Amino acid sequence: MLLDLKTVGWGPATNPTVRRTELFADWIEAQAFIAGVGTGVSKPDLVDRLEGTSLIRDNDDAWTFVDDAFRLCRDRRKQLGDAYPFALAGQSIEYDDEGRRPYIFCLLVSLPEQLKPLRTSYPVEFRDIFEGLVVEATKVALPEWEVHSTGWSTIADDLGKGAIVEKVGAWTLAKSWDPTVFPNANDAQVDIAAVRPFGDSRSAFPVILGQCATGVTDWKSKANRPNLDRWTLAVQFSSKPMKLFAVPFALDEHSFWEATVECRGLVLDRIRLCLKLPAVSADLTVKIDDWLGKAKAQLPLAA
Repeated sequence: MLLDLKTVGWGPATNPTVRRTELFADWIEAQAFIAGVGTGVSKPDLVDRLEGTSLIRDNDDAWTFVDDAFRLCRDRRKQLGDAYPFALAGQSIEYDDEGRRPYIFCLLVSLPEQLKPLRTSYPVEFRDIFEGLVVEATKVALPEWEVHSTGWSTIADDLGKGAIVEKVGAWTLAKSWDPTVFPNANDAQVDIAAVRPFGDSRSAFPVILGQCATGVTDWKSKANRPNLDRWTLAVQFSSKPMKLFAVPFALDEHSFWEATVECRGLVLDRIRLCLKLPAVSADLTVKIDDWLGKAKAQLPLAA
């Protein structure tokens, strides 16, 4: 099976300012994933696939582009070690570890940015699964912290629009809170709350409020969430909360800096999440495997 290359949305050779090597590296990894364990994807084959498309100028340009993407894949391998599910040797890359689900899940969730048909065809439960993955990764990265999912996707129907505020108030041992500050559950903008209590039933401990963003077209606009000024009106915190922003994308240096400037807190992209979480809990594994099976069937293949 060959992943379609004609529907990618990361820029032709005539406009190199929008040529994004990190997206082509994602595409190469996705091609290796659908090829299966032990079936490599080679540089010459990728050059052949690129030729005849508007994405490159000539053969030399195709080789340069492929070499740059492989270099980025090697950097990811170096950063992630055993958490990276692909092996690189010489001029080929192959999928070699089906157990490294967090990376594969984040990779496939990222593909709609360049494979636009997936924006409407993917099974939508990936949003809740990603939130669960971020919770588990944060627990590993921040030992002795209590990390909670707000469950905002079911809050409005099951618990009412003020339930997120009530949850955060209770987790942070706040003296008081006012659910009416946020008229709608979505307005609260908090998917995850992490606290570091000392076990003495008193507050004045570190608090992190986090937003998870999976939308390929609007994630940058969410990097400044949650609105801490509004949250300090909703909850009487005894210490100023810090922000967390998590995305499934492998951000390049420029995009990571943009997210950092907007968030002014802790930023978790695919590399940081998977570095701390090469594997997930049994419950989340079942959910990821089920979603991957559905998502793989939606990947656009070449004719």
